[in-house]
Amino acid sequence: MEHTDTFSSLDQIGIVLNPIYDLIIDTSVTDIFIYGKDKVFIKRFGEGLKPVKRSWEEDIDLIVACNTIAQHLKKKLNFDYPILDGRLDDGSRINILISPVYSSGACISIRKFPETRLTFSDFIEFGSIDKVGIDILQTIVKMGKNIIISGGTGTGKTTLLNLLCGFISDENIIVTIEDARELDIQNPYWSPLETKKAYYEDDTSISLRDLVKNSLRMFPKWIILGEVRSGEVFDLMRAFNSGHSGMSSLHANNCEDAMFALENMFLQGMEMRIEAVRHVISRAVDVVVQITRFPDNKIRITDISELRGIEQINGLPQYKINKLYGFELDGIDNEGNTSGSFKLKNNPDFINTPDSIYNKHLPAFWQK
Repeated sequence: MEHTDTFSSLDQIGIVLNPIYDLIIDTSVTDIFIYGKDKVFIKRFGEGLKPVKRSWEEDIDLIVACNTIAQHLKKKLNFDYPILDGRLDDGSRINILISPVYSSGACISIRKFPETRLTFSDFIEFGSIDKVGIDILQTIVKMGKNIIISGGTGTGKTTLLNLLCGFISDENIIVTIEDARELDIQNPYWSPLETKKAYYEDDTSISLRDLVKNSLRMFPKWIILGEVRSGEVFDLMRAFNSGHSGMSSLHANNCEDAMFALENMFLQGMEMRIEAVRHVISRAVDVVVQITRFPDNKIRITDISELRGIEQINGLPQYKINKLYGFELDGIDNEGNTSGSFKLKNNPDFINTPDSIYNKHLPAFWQK
């Protein structure tokens, strides 16, 4: 291998982590998890965690490998900086924990960047969505609706976000904001932004919130926040309410919980009465898309809902949620396999707009 000062590929990481090199070059493996010297697990798309027999002689051998990776990534990894979060040139992610935050040697998580991106055709083949669901998603993007993707860890939120960005017209300026870049948008006017951590005393950090604020000065049509986690949701909702279209993702189990998660994060960035917060969110978010992993590890778009503002129930403002489309579970067989079907539900309120520019994007099943 030709000498390099930095690791630019997983192959080079794999040489240092020699016991798992075959897993790193296996294109069917999407994630690798190492818990100490002799516990290794992998995931493939649509499957759960599986243990594999790989090990190092001693914990110190694994720690030495981690230090080598940190050195070549030009990042600190020691007692004072026991967490390393890195991204390779191909977009793959590596996260390392050592003592004192991890007591059993080292913990390594690798999220591999796929050589071939999944498409909506793959989603149909996997049973994750049907053609009607895709038509709905394309319509809401073409109409510039603000979208929140909700789901659990490992459900494919980022993959879905990337696919939705593919529906954005090439004439639109897009700004994406992430802790570490995972989105890969094929658009000539795409500007990817990443946060920066402070690694020494006089160093400066640049947060998601800093980047959301700055993105407003870049005159984008679309602002895409990879994942909203904290007070940056306040600035994102402000952007959504000021003429920008946008998307983001968050961790929640259903559309209703996604709204409550936004509220909690909103209040971390701004002290406001809950009634005011709900009015802001209801005006900012147009559509919530729920993606769910089932017990048999099948991933499905289980709900696409329109947020229709606020209604008063028992003197308190509550979100009005209009279900547009979803997956209805029929049952689970003796082997744990789930079955069901996708259902078209209610029409959205936005088909009532008199604006013909919007109406031309409506699919046939929504035409009045």
